[in-house]
Amino acid sequence: MNGKGDAGAKVAIGLSALLVGIAFGRWGAAPTRPVSREVVRPQTSLTLASAIAPTTAKLAPARGMRKEKATNAGNPDPDALAGILKDRSTSERLHALTEFVDHLAPGDFAAAMAAARKLPGGAERDLAQRLLVARWAELDPDAALAFAAKHKESGQITGDIFQQLAASNLSSTLTRAQAISDPALHYQALRGALGAMAQTDPAGALRLAAASGELPHNEPLAQMIYRQWSQTDPTAAAAAAAQDSSGGDGWRSPLGQVIRTWADQDPQSALSYALSIPNSETQSRSIGDIVRRWTDQDASAAASWINTMPAGGTRDAAAAAFASSVASTDVPTAVGWAQSISNDETRTSALRRVSRRVMYRDQTNGVTTLQSAGVPADILQNLLPPGRP
Repeated sequence: MNGKGDAGAKVAIGLSALLVGIAFGRWGAAPTRPVSREVVRPQTSLTLASAIAPTTAKLAPARGMRKEKATNAGNPDPDALAGILKDRSTSERLHALTEFVDHLAPGDFAAAMAAARKLPGGAERDLAQRLLVARWAELDPDAALAFAAKHKESGQITGDIFQQLAASNLSSTLTRAQAISDPALHYQALRGALGAMAQTDPAGALRLAAASGELPHNEPLAQMIYRQWSQTDPTAAAAAAAQDSSGGDGWRSPLGQVIRTWADQDPQSALSYALSIPNSETQSRSIGDIVRRWTDQDASAAASWINTMPAGGTRDAAAAAFASSVASTDVPTAVGWAQSISNDETRTSALRRVSRRVMYRDQTNGVTTLQSAGVPADILQNLLPPGRP
């Protein structure tokens, strides 16, 4: 390929790899801005390779993807990758990586992946690996899977490849994933295939996840699917999650997963939904989750919203979450918000939580800091080690 079409295809490969990483949530939580100290105060009134390899004919590249062999052999030298990742803007780095990956011959990918794995850990190395996997899966998915089987510690490679294969033929990819005997690779393959399915049929993906049985020592597949669904249609995801008791009714519940993902995207809409939850305990927990995330993003906006709430359980849950979130950066503000809680038990619990966070960070001066902020003596006394006045 050449010209604008070539450049567009290369960028498409890069963006597809990025989207895979985001959908699976393997790059960690979205970065948040530090909490500002200038926040609103509360209102005072308130064999693995053979296991993976198919027994039938070798898989063809995914439909619609390029089938031609790269014309130029690449350079899988670790120094080449390290140089690409160094001192570049995000867009320049993506362009340089796609150029590097697009000029690798099929036989070069194993060496290039090995080189990438030698780089220092971080988002840049993860990006390089994902771009390599995306292109390798186009050209020779079986070779890519054999590499993943050999390097089990990079198990997400299997998931990425199966997601790409599922986009072309979901049924056969799911059958192949179910046939893998190694538990870790079986899980990653299912995760990839169901992740692809969830993009168009999340409810169906959830049914298949439930039918897959227990997969110990791994994040439940349903959580990944709910997280992905929440990014595209949080209202529908929440409606489904509210009827799903598979994860219990606590922090790990399906609804909790949806609420937290929703809060990262649109905390005010998430709060509007949370206020409609009939169960008071679930509502309070949901509001707390949302406010904590919103505070990390924009403390002033979160505080202003809380100040519009009338006194009562909803405001108390929000104020307690806000106080806990800012305790590490602004102790007086945290204590002030905790003290604005109307319910005695909730207020005491919030003050204890703030105090524990402060003491964890500063055992030497924590008590003095809390005293100055106005934490009652009886709460502080319970924080002190035996024999200390």
